[in-house]
Amino acid sequence: MKLTVTDHRRASAFTLLEVIVALTIFALVLSLLYGTWKILVQSNIAGLRLAANAHRSRMTVQTVEEALNSAVFFNANAKHYAFLAEGGDVHSQLSFVAHLGPSFPGSGRFDGERVRRVTFAVEPDSNGSTSLILYQNSLLDQVADTVDAYPILLARDIALFEISYWDTRRGEFSQEWLQTNTLPALIRVSIGFGATTRFTKAPGELITRYIRIPSAGVAGEAQTGTPIAAPPPR
Repeated sequence: MKLTVTDHRRASAFTLLEVIVALTIFALVLSLLYGTWKILVQSNIAGLRLAANAHRSRMTVQTVEEALNSAVFFNANAKHYAFLAEGGDVHSQLSFVAHLGPSFPGSGRFDGERVRRVTFAVEPDSNGSTSLILYQNSLLDQVADTVDAYPILLARDIALFEISYWDTRRGEFSQEWLQTNTLPALIRVSIGFGATTRFTKAPGELITRYIRIPSAGVAGEAQTGTPIAAPPPR
């Protein structure tokens, strides 16, 4: 029996079932490729987020350390150089005068004025979390009794900002520093990053630094008067 041309074409063509099976396999391969690609993209995003968070926390701690290492106190003008500390169960606040370098955040705004008052404070933000804010204002503005604090957002999701001061009399760290006319010799700074949950109060990342302030009060004729309060952050 001879096959006609029509029979030959019919024998070599795909059936509908074969086409459906092929399309199903092709769709399965595409879904596997898409799943793999999605995992790679998510892993890359997570890695970038972790790297950004690590850089953020490192820069935040470095900024606090640099400011404290540059703290200064001038006895002849003690009321304007007061070292003001406010403790808290979770969040501390600190304000002091420092001789800051040109690379310190915000230095360009002050046109080469190195000696400035800096204030570190934790405040609520619009996302329902808390952020660590660095406030700076000119010491000259403070003397003129005009407050124009310049804010810089250092870090978000601050679970802990605890500052303790070495008490030489008791031989231990304390969150209170009442000697506003002197600089503490040793400070412990603990910063917790990452929002806490209802299941745990521990931050996702906790960094603790012990900072020894190298500067002592500059001698001068002491003036009487009550140290002024730190400029209220705006």
